[in-house]
Amino acid sequence: MIKNNKPTIIDEIHSRLKKRNVRHSLHALKEEMREGLTALEVEEALLNGFELIEDYPHDPRGHSCLILIRINDKPVHMVCAPHEEALIIVTVYVPSIEEWKQNFRTRRKER
Repeated sequence: MIKNNKPTIIDEIHSRLKKRNVRHSLHALKEEMREGLTALEVEEALLNGFELIEDYPHDPRGHSCLILIRINDKPVHMVCAPHEEALIIVTVYVPSIEEWKQNFRTRRKER
């Protein structure tokens, strides 16, 4: 059996985090501000660990994913995309209990 040596999106994220090469889109910065978060808090939470929630390998803008991080014990969702040498943070938001089950990993309704 031939094993696929292509890195996973999680590997790609870890690679960029290790190099501390993270960029926030303007939209992400606005959302972070609206949620009362700083870019530094988001990056530190990423470094402390994250969980892949949804993978979007066929996103027309490039492979991206939705991940769950925690900031001050608060669940935070982030859409990010490894791009060239940087990890691009596309958006950040606090998930609502109306849209997400209590674990914040499962949508209540399909999109």
